[in-house]
Amino acid sequence: MKKTAVSVIICALILVIVFAGCEGMNTISFTVSDDNVGIEISQDMYGLFLEDISYAGDGGLVSNLVANGSFEYEALPLSNWFITNLSATVGSEEGLNDKNTKYLKVVADGIGNFSNAGYLEYYDYLTEDYNIDKMNSPDMGFKKDAVYDLSFYIKNIDFEGSIEVGLVSYTNTNDDCKEIEIPLASEGWTKMQTQLVSKATEDGKLLFKVDGEGEFHIDFVSLVPQDSYGYGRDEWKYVTLRSDMVQALYDLSPSFIRFPGGCLAEGDNLDNLFSWKNTIGPLEEREQTSNIWNDDENGKAYNNTFALGYHEYFQLCDDLGAKPLPILNVGMICQFKANYNEVSEEYKKGKMTFAEWQAYLDTVALRPSTDEFNAYVQDILDLIEYANGDTTTYWGAIRAQNGHPEPFNLEYIGLGNENWGELYWRNFDAIYQVIKREHPEITVISSASYEFEGERIDESWELINDRYPDTVVDEHYYTGNNTLFRNNDRYDSYDRDGAKVFVGEYAATCWGFGKLTTKSNIWEAVEEASYLTGIERNGDIVVMASYAPTFAKINSQCWDVNMIWFDSQNIVLTPSYYVQMLYANNYGTNYVNVDFDKSGVYTSTTVDEEEQVLYIKLVNSNGKSMPVNLDIDGFGNLNAASMQYISGEKGACNELGSTTVLPSQEDCAIDGNTVSTNVDAYSVNVIRIYYGENDGSGAYVLPEVLSTMESNLTEYTGFYVTPETLMAIFIPLGIVIIAGACVALFFIVKKAYKNRKQKISASNGEE
Repeated sequence: MKKTAVSVIICALILVIVFAGCEGMNTISFTVSDDNVGIEISQDMYGLFLEDISYAGDGGLVSNLVANGSFEYEALPLSNWFITNLSATVGSEEGLNDKNTKYLKVVADGIGNFSNAGYLEYYDYLTEDYNIDKMNSPDMGFKKDAVYDLSFYIKNIDFEGSIEVGLVSYTNTNDDCKEIEIPLASEGWTKMQTQLVSKATEDGKLLFKVDGEGEFHIDFVSLVPQDSYGYGRDEWKYVTLRSDMVQALYDLSPSFIRFPGGCLAEGDNLDNLFSWKNTIGPLEEREQTSNIWNDDENGKAYNNTFALGYHEYFQLCDDLGAKPLPILNVGMICQFKANYNEVSEEYKKGKMTFAEWQAYLDTVALRPSTDEFNAYVQDILDLIEYANGDTTTYWGAIRAQNGHPEPFNLEYIGLGNENWGELYWRNFDAIYQVIKREHPEITVISSASYEFEGERIDESWELINDRYPDTVVDEHYYTGNNTLFRNNDRYDSYDRDGAKVFVGEYAATCWGFGKLTTKSNIWEAVEEASYLTGIERNGDIVVMASYAPTFAKINSQCWDVNMIWFDSQNIVLTPSYYVQMLYANNYGTNYVNVDFDKSGVYTSTTVDEEEQVLYIKLVNSNGKSMPVNLDIDGFGNLNAASMQYISGEKGACNELGSTTVLPSQEDCAIDGNTVSTNVDAYSVNVIRIYYGENDGSGAYVLPEVLSTMESNLTEYTGFYVTPETLMAIFIPLGIVIIAGACVALFFIVKKAYKNRKQKISASNGEE
């Protein structure tokens, strides 16, 4: 009995020790000391990248609801228009001006109509499978009682009769049309303007009813809601924006905005080389081009109206308090569209002559010292004058005429987008030398190709640190397979005396099986948040970072993973969006080094000593919650502590009508110099600790707009399977099955051998 009692006591002690050890392993605990305040980190860290991709500009941010309103789309000139009982073709003989040459030529013989469906959806929900019904369904997002300004140009050739205009929605709630006064037949264009009111919050179309005979021409049709952002302001004299989308950008507190691309900033041929000068001034005078993300073969029309032009980008930056960061090509088209890698390999292998190689280069890039190249370089200098020149300068005066007399204070110019190789550096150097001579105050952004790792990015960095160490290097990477988790230390080894880094485009793709939006889930956000702790740790090297892409129209996307999804009526903010919100609004001026290393937990600590606040970011990628105990040493009295965070199941995501992830805030416990709280499984957390004279009353608070989403908050019940999950299930199952099969085979063989042996024995006995 005594031996049994002793054994029981020993086992109990062992269990206590084991559980105590497990509890210690599950606790996040470290010391934050003022002795370890380190490097200053960039205060331009978190910004935005805006590109007209996935209808983010035309059809998204731009408030005009009419698609192809000027009939300039070359491949599909009548796209987004529907014609009934009329003869309608696109003419180009007597257009509005030399930048807007096309128009709709209508011939009537009785009653008919034509309508614009707005910017359409093209795919089945969250796939890339074309849906003919959606492509024929009007998608203008009308709001009840909203007032819309309708504007268009008309030229009456010999039409006699009446024309009515109105809004038509699916339930025909909007069915009132108003007659417009038709100008007399003349040789000139007349601008018509009127107002229409929506009776319902529904999707619909803009309708023109025709009753009469004869010919008239229509051009530059627009329909703009009066509640759009910038309406009535002198600064937004040509274009207004969709208010809810601007609010989403404002809530991210961006320190900069990179624009207008991306591949959009390049072009797919030299005749279509992006020109910023074509994107400013009256909309009718902006030269439109085909968007590089179109899919004409399948009827997916996508034109650049440049309503979201350079002036609008600058003005948006000004309104949001963000630094403008324009990206310009270096007089060369998109290298992917030019098949640059393939052709250069052919040349390297001797399959092209030198003359053929040079001839190819002249089809994809302007050559330095030529008149065309010199004119292009002057365009870049003119852009700097447009942004920074006073009103006595030529381009500064045009800026004032466009609505902004004061300079935009441009600090950065990006030269190239995901470019690499000898051709890029040839053109880059020629432009770089001119900018540094004429505007030494401007910081140039250089390109480091499109790779996360590999030969091209290595060669780019070697050349940049040798020749252009005063530039900031634009790195781009879209990763999968948990790459960002594995590379949290990426910038720890970068040369601190070399060029600085701008992560201009990045996003993690959560690989697995699910719909597109479900890939913008908690797990993806946790991976990105974990990586950003490494960027903050190296905030003296990585001076800027921007997630990409920012916007995508639902069922019309050109990219799978996006930060903000939208349709004609609503927007969807993803977990990745909330990571940007929490991080951009909560970080200090200096990094604080801490001694901490726990599997699956990532952290970054920064301090603003002037404001007397600590920011401790904790990213828990583990599938279990954890207690947190932080010892704060040397910062004086701790007055308040709170935590803002997001969490959820791995696949938790936000979709239309289903919000499963929202930021929350709660207070943390303070006991002397110890701050305690708990972090959820799969969570991104920012702990704010206020000390000294800061009582926390001025802390960043979550925006009010989030409270309106709480009524839609639901529990995540979706289904999202990663390959890791399948491997975790099927590999052990496979081992069991194989092992079972081997055991069964062993017994079958053994039994067969035994039976064989018995037969042989029996046979020998008979003999």
